[in-house]
Amino acid sequence: MNDATARWLDGPTSWLELSRANLLHNLAGVQALVGGAQIMAVLKANAYGAGAVGMARVLAGAGVDVFGVATVAEGVELRQGGIAGTIVCLAYFTRQEVPAIFEYDLTPSVFTLPAARLLDERAQALRRVRPVWVKVDTGLGRLGIPFDAAGAFLREIGARSDSDAGLRVAGIFSTLTENPDRDPIQADRLLAVRQAWWELARSHGAASHSETGQSRVLFSLASSHGIVALPESYLDIVRPGILLHGREPSDRSRMEMRLVERADLRPIATWKARVADARTVATGEQIGYGWRSAVTIPTRVATLAVGWADGYPPAMANGGVVLVQGCPCPVLAVSANSTIMDLSNAPGADTNDEVVLMGRHGCAEITAAEMARQTGAGVYRLLTAIPVAVPRIWV
Repeated sequence: MNDATARWLDGPTSWLELSRANLLHNLAGVQALVGGAQIMAVLKANAYGAGAVGMARVLAGAGVDVFGVATVAEGVELRQGGIAGTIVCLAYFTRQEVPAIFEYDLTPSVFTLPAARLLDERAQALRRVRPVWVKVDTGLGRLGIPFDAAGAFLREIGARSDSDAGLRVAGIFSTLTENPDRDPIQADRLLAVRQAWWELARSHGAASHSETGQSRVLFSLASSHGIVALPESYLDIVRPGILLHGREPSDRSRMEMRLVERADLRPIATWKARVADARTVATGEQIGYGWRSAVTIPTRVATLAVGWADGYPPAMANGGVVLVQGCPCPVLAVSANSTIMDLSNAPGADTNDEVVLMGRHGCAEITAAEMARQTGAGVYRLLTAIPVAVPRIWV
């Protein structure tokens, strides 16, 4: 067996390398910003592409014990992956998912009476208390009980619990619009809901807001944007997601850059692929599909075993680059499972060599923000488009 045969292809064709050290660094940065507020690590959308179970394991090892997901299915995935602690399902659930909420000890969000009744009926039948988080719409206009109806809703929920069974409000939360002109208004509205809750709790003889214990309710408003834009939104518990990835959550004009700088974010993900083939294309031939100009000189190219079906944006062929041996190499074409690049800057590259699609190699770096600008998709969409089948490797 010759060396070329032995190296074909050695290892995965594309993968994400995820840095434990950078994740823990980002977690510490968030904790330093928010002071005494608790952390709910948000792992929805497969932890924004990083892999929810693997990321949760690293964070749990660092003491995080509250996790946020969007759906019941995402919560079940964490439980089946061995994740303990509190798992809050921040979006909605269906009637068919109610048994799984109880079986996997998930904490659902409620904002309609029909949903609350479904949970209450199940809890009463099982003679169990089911913690819930109440979603309040303070101005986003998406999900949640309207803020001016929250007091009555909370009274109704509180009536659906006794010491042995029913619903228990464990948290009350809202989501910012990420509009600097509107965010402070939303904060005031949730604070008004908090005051109403305290008054309701006192009228029922429950523990006050200054006490700890089972009856204390956590208030939450700040996700990643709020953490670096509106310190008054921190309240009892914050919900970082993309910040833990070391990515900026919003346009810089909408953030307090002094807070971003204090967080000292470090990207956790490097996206890599392998050269599947390297060759020289002769003068007069074309590279890639469709109507294309022929090359005017012999051109050495490499084909990567990754394409748009693997999450790599086809728009990268319109001026994007990858890093080969630390050198930027232009992307020439992207198809379903292949990407062709110009090796003029790295003529020694060969089959099986690693190529950085996103991240750092030596002194050069391709950032997610740069790729997002190139593709017009945004960092969130870029990261979450990487398929689950792509290996995630923690280093």
